[in-house]
Amino acid sequence: MTRPLPSGEQERPTGTQPLASRRERVKVARKWAYLVSSTTYLPLSHDRIERELLGLLDRLLEAVAGDRPAIESAAEVGAELVRMRCVGKTSLQCTVDVLAAALLAPADSRSADRLPEHVARLLGALASGYVEAIRSATVEQRGTSDQALLNAVRESQREWRASEAQLDEIFLGSPSGIAVTGPDGRLVRTNPALHRILDRESSEVAGRILVEFVHEADRPLLLDGYRDLQDGKIDRLRSRPRFVTKDGDLFQATLTASLLRGSHGYVTIVADDAELTLLQNQLRHQLLHDMLTGLPNRQFFSSHLEHVLHQPNPATLYHVDLDGFSLVTDGLGRSAGDRLLRIAADRLRSVVAGENAMVARFESDKFGILMENSASTPDVLTMIERINETLSEPVYIDEKGLAVTACFGVVEDLPRNVEPAELLRSADLAMRRAKSKGPGRWERYDPVWDVQAREAIGLVATMPGAWENGELGIGYEPLVCLADGEIFGAAAQLRWEHPELGLLPRERYLELAERTALIGALGEWLVQRGWTDKAAGGGADMPLLVPLTPNQLADPRLAGTIRGVLDSAAQTADRLWLGLPAGALLVAGHELVDNARVLAALGIGVVLLDFGVTPGELALVEDLPVRAVRLDSRLVWRAVDEDSIAVAGARTMIALVRQAGITVLAGDLETSAQARWWQRAGVELGMGPLFTGDEGPVTDIGSLIGGGRAGPVQGR
Repeated sequence: MTRPLPSGEQERPTGTQPLASRRERVKVARKWAYLVSSTTYLPLSHDRIERELLGLLDRLLEAVAGDRPAIESAAEVGAELVRMRCVGKTSLQCTVDVLAAALLAPADSRSADRLPEHVARLLGALASGYVEAIRSATVEQRGTSDQALLNAVRESQREWRASEAQLDEIFLGSPSGIAVTGPDGRLVRTNPALHRILDRESSEVAGRILVEFVHEADRPLLLDGYRDLQDGKIDRLRSRPRFVTKDGDLFQATLTASLLRGSHGYVTIVADDAELTLLQNQLRHQLLHDMLTGLPNRQFFSSHLEHVLHQPNPATLYHVDLDGFSLVTDGLGRSAGDRLLRIAADRLRSVVAGENAMVARFESDKFGILMENSASTPDVLTMIERINETLSEPVYIDEKGLAVTACFGVVEDLPRNVEPAELLRSADLAMRRAKSKGPGRWERYDPVWDVQAREAIGLVATMPGAWENGELGIGYEPLVCLADGEIFGAAAQLRWEHPELGLLPRERYLELAERTALIGALGEWLVQRGWTDKAAGGGADMPLLVPLTPNQLADPRLAGTIRGVLDSAAQTADRLWLGLPAGALLVAGHELVDNARVLAALGIGVVLLDFGVTPGELALVEDLPVRAVRLDSRLVWRAVDEDSIAVAGARTMIALVRQAGITVLAGDLETSAQARWWQRAGVELGMGPLFTGDEGPVTDIGSLIGGGRAGPVQGR
């Protein structure tokens, strides 16, 4: 009796067995059904044949997946084939052809070394079960047809010979070495792969004992394993002894041995680890190195840094960022940029070639250098000058001469009690500080600045949550007529009441927030909330100044948002003043200027912020319908310096601007003397700490609306 076939719809578990997916198994079963159906007539539908054969294939996969092949199960599969009437002249041959190709496909390397042995034994058992089933069937039919029995026996013999030929083909073609030995370990049969692995001809191997080719130091342990196998203490011997070539060289291989069924001999499979080791080394190299430059990557560099931190010698860490690299990729293409990166990597290596140093590529145009200092190691300044001098030497790519410099963040005398990731982060922050000052600059790690920078970056990272939790709000400060102290309007600005740090100054987070996507949404919200608060507070006729950052002005959604804000409340558009950064309008070109014109077309008042005395800023006054300008704070603070050229120029500029009918506003006023000076110079409106005091802007705009006069705070 055979056990019931599993359902064709049931998904078998996958592990190390071949054909792990159902799709692959169905494909093999379909091919098997097609071939076996062409060898004989089967009294079943084609779909039924496929389902039956899929069940048999699943049983064989289960049999080959274990540590010991389930021989009985394979024999039962052979009997099931006879029961299905798969007894044509070439039915078994087709079956062996299909199954040999399918089963010799391991899903991982752990099963590859013993798979040929398993498959050979299973196919032999399948053929044995097949023959036994045919023999049993013919015995049952002997009374009716002796001749039919004789023909079936002859057919089974032919199929058996074909099966043996197929197994011989597997034996001879296996990439792993296979050896059949007697009880004493003497070689009885070997395949060509074993001769290649042992580096010997077949005549040099025949009749010898297998362990003779193993290094003397590894022989005792291997012989003990064979004895345990013979005594039944283990089912399979697995070892990695060292073998000796004809020339005396050593190499390590994986050896797997098991008892031959029905005899006291062994079958041993030997797999050379050299190719696997080479592949592992290649994969390890790819994992730890940059593919473009061949330099170590950040992971390798971090591991090496951790190792160096445990050494007694001082070391220096450089974080290197190439200047202007994006100009090369944007202007000449990625291919030119890649070639430049390879050249830069070679030059960095050449500069530190005489030192105990590692150069790594982190990402894009950023590199790291770890220098283990000695008595002859150059100081930081000398090393940076050498690097920039080498990098700046022109190199010709596609007949175009290119050169780069670099900015550096440096951490000297690496502290031993700091994690590598923290040191890399400190070097990166120092590099960013250097890059903000211009190309070719460098900065040392500054603990105080480092802490401040990390705090600021951390604050910006938490801004979305702070906005959602209501920590971000709006503060309002008065716009005051300097001539009589009357409150003319209000200015809105972002206000962050941090639960732990208290009220945060805007310069601590706004510049960094400008680099995030959140800044656009904050700008829209600031305008909408300020306009709504002003209307609710009864200040419909009072101007509201809302300053915008460059990214907020560049947001293509801004005009639509402003239009919706103006439609939401019964206030005239000219009461909304939007402050536009003059510097950004000058640098960014026509795009931001066009956006400013679109906003002005809505009827709002355009205010140029941080207005100076340059011709470009005066040109903006002519190009845009400007309602007011707010002086650059640096000019405001110079008011007490009568000899300042900038202040003298500002007086002239104020006169020109006022002739054009434009209001002039002085921000950041701190003292009454400053206010009086600028009022005499022609400035009409003022704002700043002089009018808000130490408490700063108020959260309730209603306290400013209709507030009358706003004289200087006492003591200012």
